[in-house]
Order: sequence, then structure tokens, then C-alpha cells
Amino acid sequence: MKTPEYQSNLGNQIRIFVEQKRAVGHPYEGSSRILKDFDTMLTESFPRAGHISKEIADAWIERKKHHPRSLGHNVAAVRQLSKYLNGMGILSYVIPPGIPSGREHFEPHIYTDREKVAFFEAVDRCPWRKVSPYRCHVVPMIFRLIYCCGLRASEALFLKRSDINLKTGETVIRESKGWRRRIVYVSPDLMDNLKEYDAIIEYYLPGREPFFPNKEGSFYSSGVLDSWFHEFWDPLPEATIITGSSPRVHDWRHTHLTDRLNLWVNEGRDVNALYVYLSEYAGHTSFAETDYYLHLIPEFYPEIEKRMASVNRYILPEVPYGR
Repeated sequence: MKTPEYQSNLGNQIRIFVEQKRAVGHPYEGSSRILKDFDTMLTESFPRAGHISKEIADAWIERKKHHPRSLGHNVAAVRQLSKYLNGMGILSYVIPPGIPSGREHFEPHIYTDREKVAFFEAVDRCPWRKVSPYRCHVVPMIFRLIYCCGLRASEALFLKRSDINLKTGETVIRESKGWRRRIVYVSPDLMDNLKEYDAIIEYYLPGREPFFPNKEGSFYSSGVLDSWFHEFWDPLPEATIITGSSPRVHDWRHTHLTDRLNLWVNEGRDVNALYVYLSEYAGHTSFAETDYYLHLIPEFYPEIEKRMASVNRYILPEVPYGR
């Protein structure tokens, strides 16, 4: 993976920092692009800067505040760089953990069966384009992988062909939140889809590195999935009746985890025993992270009512009216 060329007065330190992250096993793909933008700001506005000052940090936050969804990631990358510089004896300002604050709250959308069918029928009709000849194959497959395996967008985008074992279904997730490597397995049906897709792409791009290549055979940029999602979701009749927060790509992950929980409940499985596996599969470091994803949907209420009936009778005894 090629390290970007950094041009600022701190460019050499940024390059070494990124290379050290990768040397210990972190892909650091997204953060290296963020630091490339930070380097550009330093070159343009602080050409003589030999450290990160509060003025520079504030300028960076101001530069990125118009993109609230990604502000946290942009701040975190520079925060880590400052900690590295301090460790190297270059006194730098570390952006406090509470910044940014007041981030926009989103209520996850759990896709219904009808919405799932409509969306995947739409992406299956993705047209071939001369300027992006592999896109018509990539779009249907990458969204299926995200939903069926509950992946984050970046995890799917930066998958390498070598990360997926098309014989066993074992898939190594490296570009993960917190750089926590994990392994997931795909279902037999999804495996058939992956094999067919891989054979097509391998015919045009033999020996490629990305599992989902762009027209140059490289990895797609991180924002492309949002663009694709709205291209195929927004025209659907189902999209016009949504209330609350607008559906996002990340909501396919919410939907996967919620669907899995409800399946276990309907099958009468011991959810408490299986919860640890769900958390590990999702790549969470604590159960609290998994709790955030497990949103109840209407189909879940009757099962909860049935399971809680005996408890409710004990906790909420009948009131003896008429006394």
C-alpha cells in the first residue's frame, strides 16, 4: 500500500507516523488520506510549522466542521499524530477527547423485507458504463456483502482479494474500526454469488489486489458507497414514505445485527449465550457497543411480551380495585 507524498514542513514526520502504523499491522488507509488533507492545509496556511499548535488544530476543525458525519474521524487522526509528535519530543497540542461535541444524532433505519427486496432489485439493474466498466458488478455484490455480513462500509471497500477464501467462506476484516482484526464467514448462498462475481472481475483484471476494484484496478474512495446508495435508494417508492432520519449505508449493518437477534429469539435460542458471538462477529470491543445496534422492531414485541409475562405478573401485581 503506497504512502502518500506529504509536502509540508511536518511532512516527513507524518510519513514516518503512517509507515509505523502500517508496520505494526494497521491498514491506516482512511487516516492516511485524512493526514494528506491535513498536510495540504499546513502547506497552504502554516508553511513554517514545526509542530501542531492550538491555532493549527482549531484551523483544522474549522476546515472540517461542515462535514459533521466525518468530523470525529478527521479530528481523531490529527489527535493521534500530535501524540506521536509529543512522543518524539516535538511538543504539540493534543485536541481534547470531548471535541467534537454535539454530534448529530441519527435514529437507525431498520429495513423491512419489502425495502430489502426493492433495493436489491434496483442495484441488480445497475447499468454498465464505459467510464466505470466494473461498477455494474461491484455495486450489487458489495451491498449484499455489507448486509449479509453486517460490515462497515470501509471494511467492505478495502477488502483485498486475498482476504476472502472462496473455498471456505472465511473472510478477514482488516480495515476495521479501532484496527481490530477479525474473521467472519459468509453463507453458502452468498459464497456462490462471490465466486461468480470474482470470476467475472478476474477475467478483466487478473491478479488484482482489491476485491472491489475501480476502473484503474485500485480501491474505491470511502465516499463512493453513499453516492451509490442514494442513486438506487432515493428513486424507490419505498423511500418516499420513510419518516425520521434518512436511511444510510450504515443502516444495513444495523439491520443485519437486528435481524440476527430476532432470528435467534424466534428460534427459541439462548440469546444471552449467543450474545458474545454476535459482539465478536460485529467487531465490537464491549457489549455496550453491540447494544447500540440491537434496536427492536415490531416483529420482536410479541416475543418479548410472551417472555416477560410471568415477570410482569410478579413485578406489576394486579391492583385490587374496589377497596
